[in-house]
Amino acid sequence: MKKLLYSILSLILIFGATSCENWLDVNTNPDKPNNESASVEIRLPWIQHYYMYAYGSASVRTTAAAQILTNVAKNNHISRMATWDPWQDMNITPYQQWFVGAANNIPDILKKAQETGAYHYEAAGLVLKSMGYMMMADLFGEIPYTNAIGPDFSPSFDTGEVVYEGCMADIDRAIELFSQPQEPGATPLSAGDTWNGGDVNKWIKLCWGLKARWMGTLSKTDKYDMEAILAAISKAPQSNAENTKVTHYNVETSSDAPINGDAFGPNTIYNTAAWGTGQRLNKWYIDILTNLNGSGVEDPRADKLIPSAMCNVVLSEDGASIKTYEWRRDAGVNVQGLDEGWTVNRYAGASIQATYMPATEDVKKTYSHSDILKYYTSVDAFVNNVKKLYNEATATVNVTATDVEITYHPGALYSNSDNVTCVEDVKYVNYRADAVYQTYGLSKTDMNCYISGNPTLTRNLGFVQGTGAFYTRPDSDADIMTYSEMCFLKAEILFRKGDKGGAYTAYIEGIKSHFARMNEKLNTWQGSGACTTARGFDVTFAYGPMAQSEIDAYMASAAVKQSAADLTMSDIMTQKLIALGYNYQTWNDVRRFNYNAGNIADFGVVYNYKEPMYRMMAESEFDTNPQSDRYYVRRMMQCYLETDYNTVETDKTLKELYGQYGIEGGLDPKVYSIPVWWDWTK
Repeated sequence: MKKLLYSILSLILIFGATSCENWLDVNTNPDKPNNESASVEIRLPWIQHYYMYAYGSASVRTTAAAQILTNVAKNNHISRMATWDPWQDMNITPYQQWFVGAANNIPDILKKAQETGAYHYEAAGLVLKSMGYMMMADLFGEIPYTNAIGPDFSPSFDTGEVVYEGCMADIDRAIELFSQPQEPGATPLSAGDTWNGGDVNKWIKLCWGLKARWMGTLSKTDKYDMEAILAAISKAPQSNAENTKVTHYNVETSSDAPINGDAFGPNTIYNTAAWGTGQRLNKWYIDILTNLNGSGVEDPRADKLIPSAMCNVVLSEDGASIKTYEWRRDAGVNVQGLDEGWTVNRYAGASIQATYMPATEDVKKTYSHSDILKYYTSVDAFVNNVKKLYNEATATVNVTATDVEITYHPGALYSNSDNVTCVEDVKYVNYRADAVYQTYGLSKTDMNCYISGNPTLTRNLGFVQGTGAFYTRPDSDADIMTYSEMCFLKAEILFRKGDKGGAYTAYIEGIKSHFARMNEKLNTWQGSGACTTARGFDVTFAYGPMAQSEIDAYMASAAVKQSAADLTMSDIMTQKLIALGYNYQTWNDVRRFNYNAGNIADFGVVYNYKEPMYRMMAESEFDTNPQSDRYYVRRMMQCYLETDYNTVETDKTLKELYGQYGIEGGLDPKVYSIPVWWDWTK
């Protein structure tokens, strides 16, 4: 597989580097444009698509490190990232999608745009170039940049700082190009722009927002310029109407894209987080939404951001319909601690069940006391936990002298495993959403999950296995730059400057604008009929808009600071984490504030984490001191495409830069603990 991917990359590079050679001068089929004939409006949406796929996969992987997501399999790259024990497999998709799908097309779109006077396409190409390379540098530290696309198949690496300066220069040039008219007859930007529909003003706002974001990432360096950041924020989006986002669609046919094979149309966060059955939310993240800082207050966004599933389902006598049911919201996998009644972390048992079986007749499962006591504080604790998940109509629990017998009745969803650690897994609601082109998709507006051990039964009955979540449904919008992000960045800067009044105003505005941004989409879903499933069940609580009265009550609650004097950096950054959704910038923020170390001057612990309990560090090496930078996950290991096929340059770069830390090459597991250039604590 790796050789195939590298061959694809090599071919694209060859054709890109030799696009003007006479030996490629053949007759051109207008329906199959080649490297020379492809116009700017054809190239741009493809570059946007592949950048977004790289961004989506990078964001899912890195938000796992930030304790938002995990995976059912304890050795999956997502769960390994969530337990701060990464491995190399997690990096291939973002790297491949960027370099193979997007970056290779950028020199050609820039050249074609310059030749035709399509300056706005040139500007857009520069924005995409800077966004992609900045992301790669934030993930990997050092990357091929100045000679990444060209005839050299063993490109050297540039430092992250070199990449940063180049990307900032490209953004400045893009602002200049967007600010001037195109040549007469040049293709209008609207013909190929899938982000802003050709709205140049939004592109300029995006550019300034990117500058503010990237300058804000430098808070540990001597390049940190708070006044410059505030100046950029003043030219970035000033309302939700100026956000840059991608509108996605729940398409009926797959129309597989080259490289990733996924359908065009659906949200790339869906494609990388919720297409399959493996991802689950982290309990820490759910607690933020249901009990922030122990306030006991539930966020109105909770039902929208956390999936729910039907539970305590009772079937009709003929088994052909659902007679009664309740909703259970995802409890979240307790990555950082112990569930009630347990003696070990859940990952110490078997892998979490990815799908669950619906009972069509009585099903008996038996677990011995001896097996139960390997994981639970007592047999009673196990029994009590089971009874919390089922009522008497759906499951009967019988305790004997040696065993616990659980009889699941028709309609009960249960774990079809003989391992006692899997019995409670039904409380971890499937994060999957179903697209209409998939086997289990029912309609364009019904994106609920119907997969299980018997999908035909659950689809026919409309047995919802999960409602999906706001950011991860097939037609969820993908945020690229938002007003709320700029509000929280402004709040951070003003807080650092000692202007707590200004910081508080920006903090409140950031929360309110995120509520408004969510309600805009939720109103769209309600208007399309998504609040009722294809089988007639009401899911308004998950798809419908939040009532203003609920928002007002939350804003006046203990979950939100009610005065500037009480505001902390943790308040600002926690609300920013909620508002960013699945965005690799969250990992940048977490790294800037050193996770839960609490050793960034004057701020205390910004992210109220506990260390992941099941941190095996099987293939990685970290410092044992929680106050050390190198105790935490600081970067991704270089991609296979570099360590396998560009070994000399990869090893040389890492040895030269980090040899003093014992790094012996690109595959040295100690590399995960090496901060990227802007992440070293002063």
